[in-house]
Amino acid sequence: MAEHPATTVVRGGAVWTGGPSPRLHERADVLIENGIVASLEPEYRGHADVEIDAEGCLVVPGLVNSHTHAGATPPARGIAEDLDLPEAGAFYHSVVPLLSLLYEHVTREEFLAIMEWDATAMLLGGATTVVEENFGGADIWIELVERLGFRSQLGLTYPGNVTAIGFVQDGKVVRDDPGDVAAGLQRGIRLYDDWHGSFGDRLRVHLSPHASDTVPEEVLRETKRLAGERGLTIHLHLAQHLSETQAIARSRNGQSPVRYLEEIGFLGPDVLATHVTYTDADDWDAFARTGANVVHCPYRKAKEGLTSPFYEYLSRGVNVALATDSFSHDLIEDVRLAAVLGKVREGAVGRPQAEQVLSCATWGAARALGRPDLGRLDPGARGDALVVDLGSPFTFPILHPLRSLVYYSSSAALRHSLVDGRPVVLDGSVVGSDTQEVARRVARACERIWALAATEGALPPGVSLPPSVASPT
Repeated sequence: MAEHPATTVVRGGAVWTGGPSPRLHERADVLIENGIVASLEPEYRGHADVEIDAEGCLVVPGLVNSHTHAGATPPARGIAEDLDLPEAGAFYHSVVPLLSLLYEHVTREEFLAIMEWDATAMLLGGATTVVEENFGGADIWIELVERLGFRSQLGLTYPGNVTAIGFVQDGKVVRDDPGDVAAGLQRGIRLYDDWHGSFGDRLRVHLSPHASDTVPEEVLRETKRLAGERGLTIHLHLAQHLSETQAIARSRNGQSPVRYLEEIGFLGPDVLATHVTYTDADDWDAFARTGANVVHCPYRKAKEGLTSPFYEYLSRGVNVALATDSFSHDLIEDVRLAAVLGKVREGAVGRPQAEQVLSCATWGAARALGRPDLGRLDPGARGDALVVDLGSPFTFPILHPLRSLVYYSSSAALRHSLVDGRPVVLDGSVVGSDTQEVARRVARACERIWALAATEGALPPGVSLPPSVASPT
């Protein structure tokens, strides 16, 4: 199959261009030629290989889900949502024992179904580009990028064993030996050598050290050096829970994780730091000084009863992207939550505003990835676009299309999405995926892993399985 059709036209929608100078066209046709936006026209009358009807819809640049862990969501969903956090810990610490069993015992066919289910959710949630921080199944993810046609940046997280990043034992967060963390960095470099730029440049590779407290300083320094040599971006979790901030404070004479990374020369425009929740004004200023990028995950942190700083970064000129992280992949919902929870945190209705938040999910993410060809629908950009129906009772009538999308729409209104002008979601369905068959395979795989987790004591205390889940065979 060709990577993209010769000519695609998206007809008759309101078009928000995004980018550094966003404009809203009340009605326009978007012409995409050979994967690139060629023009926005009042009424295109030429030849088209693919025609997309956007009448009554808003057309926006494809969203970038800037931090995910594919494969972790389906088996972990519903396990720990109502459990109190472990002391100084995060939501994910309670599900790591289950995920460890998953990675150890899942078959390749089971994991293919689970990861495809996650990819399906990401695409139906509005993402055309997915930034994957991978703990396992990278070969499967690469297969899905090729087959389903979406765009991805992929990094192998190091340390690569999930129990090394922390899990709950007797109510406390503990960690297993991380092993040779530097070897994980070298695996990431080999992945780059083998796959960067594949599938018509729909797949790129980055470096993915896990966090400031789980990766030794010498490995962080080497990561920075190698990224600079090869022009790669670096992605890590930063200041995401109290045990991280406490560990760095103990080892660095009271420093915060952010100031520690600034001191060793790690922060910079090539770094995407996810969460940065437990931070203060000095940390926010460090991001502004260094040009490092923030990846904001509002839903993921709200599940911990928290709001991460958001407008605090925007007001300092820090570049911010948005992401779902794990457990839910509805990026359109995260756009809304970034807006409304941002207002709650600010105590102000006027900040942040709808266009600012939507820009974070498009142009802000593109800037963070070093991809000025993404996140906008200007001529010369890649032909990645969403078509969102604004005709439902939730959004219609429309006074301001962007506010209708951000505050009142949902992923259920996503009609089509394009990557390089090629449909990856068409009429609300993922092209190339048999959703019903994948769902059946996911259900069987998760029920087997859940039953195994129950027998191995890998479920959190008080979590029980429904009678319909059989014992493992």
